[in-house]
Amino acid sequence: MRPPSAAVRCLAVALVVVSLALAGCAPATHPADPRPAATGSGPPAEVSGLDLVFLHAMTAHQERTLAILRVAPERIRQPSLRTLVAAVEATEADEVARAREWIRAADPDPGGHRHEHPEPTGDADPVARLRGTPASAYDAALVAVLASQQRQAAELARAHLALAVSPVVRDLARRIDESRTAQLRLLAALPVARPTP
Repeated sequence: MRPPSAAVRCLAVALVVVSLALAGCAPATHPADPRPAATGSGPPAEVSGLDLVFLHAMTAHQERTLAILRVAPERIRQPSLRTLVAAVEATEADEVARAREWIRAADPDPGGHRHEHPEPTGDADPVARLRGTPASAYDAALVAVLASQQRQAAELARAHLALAVSPVVRDLARRIDESRTAQLRLLAALPVARPTP
């Protein structure tokens, strides 16, 4: 198994640091809390602490992935890649919408309680990179950029599995890890020429 990338290590450290900061403002949970535990994919009874930090970080990551996918889908030549991109876009848009609902439920007034989670990477902007890629190399460049994004998402989700408190957030992290890992296998099998540095 490959060690986590620098970006994922930075996100993991950010999760811990922000969770400590949130500890003072997260609502306390009480053993006698009468609310039922969250199940299924509906809104969780309560999301706070590391789960909330994870949702913010993963949503920011997914929004970047969606921006990458939407750069120029009409330039994709390989039908298998076009199909995969459409599936990834639908999946991630749904996950972002659900996570945003949970975030709003946890913090209905984000104005005075905003947490920014920028993407910690030294890479050039992948959207700009794709815009500047010639049509003949677009598929290969998209595969390279998307593979990096999905690897980071899987690593971040996998790292959160051990820390998740909310069952629905844990389930989301598990599904992200599994789906992004499967997408990486599909991307690796696509018959597109690899980009040259």
